[in-house]
Amino acid sequence: MLKKLRNKLFISTAIAALIGIAFSLYANISQLEIALSTFSYAVIPLVLACSFTNYLLRFARWEYYLHVLGIRVPRSESFGVFISSLSMSVTPGKMGELVKSYFLKSLRAVPISKSAPVVFAERITDFLDLLIISIIGAYSIGYEKRVIIVVALIFIAGIGIIASRSLSMRIIRTSERIPFIAKRIKPIETAYESSRAILSGKALVISTFIGLLGWFTECVGFLFVLEGLDIHLKILSASFIYAFSIVVGAITFLPGGLGATETSLAGLLILAKIPKNSAVAATLIVRAATLWFAVIIGAGMLSYMQKRYDVVANGKTGNNSMPTNF
Repeated sequence: MLKKLRNKLFISTAIAALIGIAFSLYANISQLEIALSTFSYAVIPLVLACSFTNYLLRFARWEYYLHVLGIRVPRSESFGVFISSLSMSVTPGKMGELVKSYFLKSLRAVPISKSAPVVFAERITDFLDLLIISIIGAYSIGYEKRVIIVVALIFIAGIGIIASRSLSMRIIRTSERIPFIAKRIKPIETAYESSRAILSGKALVISTFIGLLGWFTECVGFLFVLEGLDIHLKILSASFIYAFSIVVGAITFLPGGLGATETSLAGLLILAKIPKNSAVAATLIVRAATLWFAVIIGAGMLSYMQKRYDVVANGKTGNNSMPTNF
């Protein structure tokens, strides 16, 4: 599994390099160099601190989800599992973050059907948090709000279906007619019960609040990048541009939103009357300090976790085979 994920990571890195070259050509390399030369690199530690704070808050949410589902993992081990998954931020829909379930299955014999819904819930609440920030920002600057609101309502309706056990179980029972699903009905039911436990009521409110704090700190990091380029926007305007661009990237299901997020970021900055070279410079810097910063520290932790716990790509832990129960 890990070998396949690494291959996807290499492909995504190559795509990102091509995107960087394309954006550089679009902005005019000489003009982009001027913008980057005027950037105040003293803000970089602040930007990275904002990004890392986001990861820590999302780790707190991860721990909360595990607590709700009764999954017991030592805190240090859990932290290693969570940070390792950041290396997979550039997989489509971040589904490579299922490496967390792989580790929990390896280390603690936790069935994937029980832990995978946590990864699913993380993506759901991330999307919800970014939509909330986008809507607040859009209202604050008078930007077109209808599309965002429609997407939000559809998304909330989906969460409502998950929260309704009777409706969801009816859908699952109807799906049993499909042979592929019928063979896996028990794991599907387990996955649904886990999803429902963490995507309804108190758990949803708490996890959404934690995620909001995390993503807002990253929006603040984006504001620092803009200030470093002598671009002055209000915090809600910067938050809207950043959050909405991440949402656009997520909707495309491209690896890490590559291409879509960058285009949206640069495009919205240009619409905000920011010079093209500065808009592209801000886009490249913030993506390096958020997405690729996550990938780098995640890759380092992933390597450590493999060595520390002897979890290898062929599906074994030490001398013992991994549990095979799904």
